[in-house]
Amino acid sequence: MSTLSSIQKEITSSLAIKLGLSTRESLIEAKFILEYVLKRTYAQLYSDRSIILLKEEELYIRNIIKQRLQKKPLGYILKEWDFYGETFLINSDVLIPRQDTELLIDLIFKEYKKETQINICDLGTGSGIIGITLARRFKNSQIMLTDTSKEALIIAQENINKFKLKNAKTLYSNWYSEFPEVEFDLIVSNPPYIDIDDPFLKKDNLQYEPEKALFSGNHGYADIEIIVNNARDYLKEGGQLMIEHGYNQSNLVKLIFENAKFLSIKQHLDINSKIRVTSGLV
Repeated sequence: MSTLSSIQKEITSSLAIKLGLSTRESLIEAKFILEYVLKRTYAQLYSDRSIILLKEEELYIRNIIKQRLQKKPLGYILKEWDFYGETFLINSDVLIPRQDTELLIDLIFKEYKKETQINICDLGTGSGIIGITLARRFKNSQIMLTDTSKEALIIAQENINKFKLKNAKTLYSNWYSEFPEVEFDLIVSNPPYIDIDDPFLKKDNLQYEPEKALFSGNHGYADIEIIVNNARDYLKEGGQLMIEHGYNQSNLVKLIFENAKFLSIKQHLDINSKIRVTSGLV
């Protein structure tokens, strides 16, 4: 039998040595694993480091580590991941939520009052993290979550059900192809924007994530161009389009917005002082 303290040390050591994770990354993953298996918050676990694990708990943890050491992302092993302070259901049909995308949420929360009544579209929703986070915040607004992957929409609907939302719904659509006759106040999207030749692809865990949610043609700009060039047809006067993109794509994305005649174009920095979001008004 292992103690909580000893199993944590074993997890962090294995991840650091065999996967090359930093000490911080190893500790974070160990935290997620222990919280998930033991069904307690880390604060509760930290208060008693001498806890003795049950045999089945220890076996469960070791099975998770075995999969992780095969470079399978932890989110796909646990089938859930945290985003903006909440836990979302995920699987390999959708991208694992990334902290980078929280910038979109921060910007929208800052710009729109909580009580606002607007129509919002989360274009290419994946697991639904953006649209659902907005639906939970703006309870008087209506949010439509769209995707071209029916498998992704199943996960998005499961997350809608998990949070018992009445103001969010899903729509199967290849970008705007199946849109109803409705105009939005805000369209937000985290589209595929990675070029197949991008050096980021060398990171091992990307092999597990859905390619069509990651890669885009025309050096990573094809889907961004479709979204921006057609958005005006689905935005109200004064409506806004907000897109996440790659750290090195800001100049061309701004040009795409300008060519599509957007007004008040703004580009927004992440915590690393990289432009990761571009927005514009019609």
